Amino acid sequence: MNITKLKQIRKSKGYTLSTLSSIIGCTSSYLSQLERGLKQPSLEMLRRICDCLDVPILIFFSEDETSNSKVNNQDNNEYSIIRHDNRKKIVIPDILTEYEFITPYNVDGSDNSRIVGMYTTLAPGKWACEKLISLNFDFSVFILQGTATVSLKETTLILKKGDSIYFNSGTQHNFYNSGNEQLVIIGYGERNKLILTHS
Repeated sequence: MNITKLKQIRKSKGYTLSTLSSIIGCTSSYLSQLERGLKQPSLEMLRRICDCLDVPILIFFSEDETSNSKVNNQDNNEYSIIRHDNRKKIVIPDILTEYEFITPYNVDGSDNSRIVGMYTTLAPGKWACEKLISLNFDFSVFILQGTATVSLKETTLILKKGDSIYFNSGTQHNFYNSGNEQLVIIGYGERNKLILTHS
């Protein structure tokens, strides 16, 4: 994670250390330490920062950290190939969930893709996120392996291998691996800002 980008983003959005820290519920000193790379934020704090600054959470994961992936494009832009051993990979702090992009994805949008797809693995007894989250676009998830307990704001669902679920934009949700084997899911959604907001 490259949290040192925070200072540049904060300034570009017109926030002082004092103003941003009061909005997200931390001290100016703590925020300053984040900006200088002296501390790493919890996932919850990172979400608060991204919500306030209206930036995608993945902006703090540099291209170098996510992988040295290459997308093979045909000259006339008819298709892109992402080889299984070259996918951009992100491990979210605190919960150690692994996300791999199976579509072209650059935070700055330079890949020009209109759909984002992710391959996610989750160990038994682990949650995909630290709390309910919502995405600012519609998306669908397919269970490749394992059993998932899906927590929504007011209900809980069980999905097994071969099941899929479609979420409308803004639906609060979380995935829990309630089985004894690794949970593997594939999710696709509209390409937007990929901002994850917490409940």
